[in-house]
Order: sequence, then C-alpha cells, then structure tokens
Amino acid sequence: MEICMRSGKLPVYAFFFMLSAFAAFFGSIFGVDSNNEWYQNLYKPDIVPPSYVFSVVWSILYVLIAIVGARIYFISKKDHKKGMTLWLAQLAVNALFSPLFFGFQSPILGFMDTLVLFILLILLVIHIQRFDRIAFYCLLPYVAWVGFAMTIAFLIMIHPFL
Repeated sequence: MEICMRSGKLPVYAFFFMLSAFAAFFGSIFGVDSNNEWYQNLYKPDIVPPSYVFSVVWSILYVLIAIVGARIYFISKKDHKKGMTLWLAQLAVNALFSPLFFGFQSPILGFMDTLVLFILLILLVIHIQRFDRIAFYCLLPYVAWVGFAMTIAFLIMIHPFL
C-alpha cells in the first residue's frame, strides 16, 4: 500500500474499488429475499452452497476485480484500451445477473448472463496474461467461481425440462 501512495496510484485503485462496489450494490438491489416465494420454490441443485457463502466469495472477488481494473489502467495505452473494454464489459454483465435472474425471475436469462460473463473473462485472462501476472492470478478465482455459477444456472434452467 505504501508503494501505491508514494507513486500516486492510490486514487486510481480507489476509483476502481468504487466502480466494483457500485456494480456489487447495483446487483444487491435485486438480491434474494429468503422469503421470496419464487426463490423458495425454485429448484436448486445439491451443489448450491448456503447463501452466506455467496456473500463471502463475492466480497473477495469484487476486491480482486477492482485490483485487476486498476492494474489494467496502468499498462501501456495500446494494451490498455482492449483490456479496459473487456474489464468494463465483464463488470456490466456481472452487475446484470441479479436483475435478470431474480428481478425478471428468469433462469434462462441468468444462465445466458453467466455464459457471456464467462466468455468475457476468458478473453480478459488471455489478454492480460501477456502483460500482468498479478492481474492474471487475481482473475483465476473469479473465472472459477463464474464457471461454478454458470453450472448452477444451467442446472436450474434445464430442471423444468428434465
């Protein structure tokens, strides 16, 4: 942290933490109410963890997402544009999951959102691994969690058809 303050990077990191926090807040507006009848009646596969796990994991992931955004900001301008475009796109798609899945009560839209998010993250990982190892490693837990979430969304989506 001392290096960030000494080099003037702290405001950039703070900005990306605020962006990530805004995305988390936007998604939480449409969060699950445990008394919500639709959610209570929704099929949930056995692999779905308890609800508190989602809060803990996403809190950690949003910190990592912010770090990645700030680190992309500091890479060369040529590589910065593509990386920042992918980073902003994944953040927007991430923030849309709760409105699509819970707000519209649509497992299909929720699955489609996680699929698009997963693809964006793979593209971001491929792009960033050439420039910043720390950002690359920060993305790996996020990719794994979104892959897991995509699996859950897929199982919920196909359940009515089984």
